[in-house]
Amino acid sequence: MAKAPKNEAAEEVAEPLTVEPSDLDELTHAEMLELYRASADTIRFAKHQQWGTLLGSLGLFVLLGLTGDYASKAGFLFKLCMIISLVLSVGAIYSLVIYQFWQNAEREKMNLIAERFSNLTRMIRGLVTERERNFHRYVLLFFMITSIVLANWLLIVFLAPRT
Repeated sequence: MAKAPKNEAAEEVAEPLTVEPSDLDELTHAEMLELYRASADTIRFAKHQQWGTLLGSLGLFVLLGLTGDYASKAGFLFKLCMIISLVLSVGAIYSLVIYQFWQNAEREKMNLIAERFSNLTRMIRGLVTERERNFHRYVLLFFMITSIVLANWLLIVFLAPRT
């Protein structure tokens, strides 16, 4: 098979990127890399905690539903299930928001650190805008919170005394 001819005009227009290294000495650069890595690990941990909080809350709603369904509708256990579901919802939503703020603080650290790295690193990090990243994060947080609110609503509707 014949090779396609190279587009020489396109090659002349595109200049190769000149990488400008950071001004940091080796020890400081290594320290910055370690801080960057620690922040990335912390963000991963907080995301894991967020998902765990969501899934744990949804699982507890199922258990509360099963418990409340077998309990007497006028009894203490039924009322306790309803109260626990409301407290669980508030606590889970509060935790999700706290984890989100924690991740944002770590991202700020990463942004400060990345400013000290090479121009190539800054260029790669700039491929996705901060606004787009924030939009994705907050849409996901919104759906997590909505899932908890809807699960609590479904539990209350499921357990509501039937006439």
